[in-house]
Amino acid sequence: MPLPAGLAANASAQGGLFTAAQALAAGYTSDEIARRRRTGEWLRLRHGIYIEHALVPDDPVAKHLLRLRATLVALTTSTVAASHVSSALLLDVALLATELSLVHVTREGTSSSRIARGVAYHRAALPAGQLTKIDGLLATNAARTVVDLARQEGFQAALVAAESALNKGLTTLADLEEVLVYCVDWPGARNAARVVAFASPYSETPGETLGRVAFDALGIPQPHQQVYIFDKLGLIARCDYFWEQFHTVGEFDGKVKYVGAKARDDTVLNEKKREDRLRNAGLEVCRFEWGESRNCSESVRYKAFSAFDRAANRRAPRDYRFKLQPPAR
Repeated sequence: MPLPAGLAANASAQGGLFTAAQALAAGYTSDEIARRRRTGEWLRLRHGIYIEHALVPDDPVAKHLLRLRATLVALTTSTVAASHVSSALLLDVALLATELSLVHVTREGTSSSRIARGVAYHRAALPAGQLTKIDGLLATNAARTVVDLARQEGFQAALVAAESALNKGLTTLADLEEVLVYCVDWPGARNAARVVAFASPYSETPGETLGRVAFDALGIPQPHQQVYIFDKLGLIARCDYFWEQFHTVGEFDGKVKYVGAKARDDTVLNEKKREDRLRNAGLEVCRFEWGESRNCSESVRYKAFSAFDRAANRRAPRDYRFKLQPPAR
């Protein structure tokens, strides 16, 4: 049965949720609320917080955000904001190996951080300049979210989030540095500073970020990113990585989605033509995959330095030019 108009309006304003108090005010009795729970018509997300079962999403991220919304509706006694993983999901920041079982919120004025009933409560200050509203929910902004993640996550996972936020224009290096100054004596701040110092705004995918981490770990010089390469016929490609001093471009495999045999064949053929033009212009090409980059495999070093050696031994003339991205700010 559809909700009464008043309760439907409450639910609409709260992302589909309504409280037991709102249901009682709309004319339902406690027994009627309990019966609708038993029949599965209504689902209780938290004590006193309900949603019509038909509105519950199947997508894991959407389910997490629904639980987050229920948590924030229930917490009205202090300043509380979505944070960490939950805020990153709201902001559409890319995450590595995301664990969605816990909703994360930060509260002011609590005695300690804790985990209870599927919610990780973080105790920390929430200055207004580090907060934002997303779909009606109070959340830490992108800069604070990245620094919070970087204080707690491993380097790879934290850098994926940082570079995603930077690349999407959700924050800047200056914003991240400002938050770092604010929380300089907080736990994990030194780890966060390392992430911010290394972060690039030019990684367009988590795979490209993992490639940069692998290069650093394996002693491979950091390349330029998203570089436009031209030959005498014009633009050849915008390449993920470019080692100017070694006349070598690198590509991270895994971005292209193949649909059907013809699409797969066309993509492979186009990639071959592009690589042929790059090599004819005097460049070497190497390609990196997710697994080897994630694991900082020696194969990454072998591919890169083999390409550098081939370029150094090349006798044919080089006939290309390139355009770099502007320096990061």
